[in-house]
Amino acid sequence: MKHYLFVFLLLFIVKTSSFAQNTETRFQQVESAKIAYITKNLELTPTEAQKFFPIYNEYRKEMREISHQKKADRNNLKSESGLEFDSKVLACKKKYHARFTTIISPTKASRFFEVEREFREQLFKELENRNRKRN
Repeated sequence: MKHYLFVFLLLFIVKTSSFAQNTETRFQQVESAKIAYITKNLELTPTEAQKFFPIYNEYRKEMREISHQKKADRNNLKSESGLEFDSKVLACKKKYHARFTTIISPTKASRFFEVEREFREQLFKELENRNRKRN
């Protein structure tokens, strides 16, 4: 009986770590595609891209923190409203728009947020299409 339990636990651990690796690999693939999409659609030069993406990574980190905070507050039933989070998102975007304009033109910096939204919409459409094909 102990042998079966050990085998079961071993298989569970292997499957779980495999799932985590798959998820991480997929996340990296999406991020790589996103970087390529942004680079192409903003027509970033290699020099611009080299300076832009470290700041972009800081932006993404801050946006993820805001999103995680919103989810945590929602789960803990805290009183912070959606408008307060929208305000934080807007403040973050304004801050990074100003930083982006030091590297790329103001037109490209403004277009960045549109390009990012377009990529997200295309990603969701692709996921929906894949889910429909599976079902």
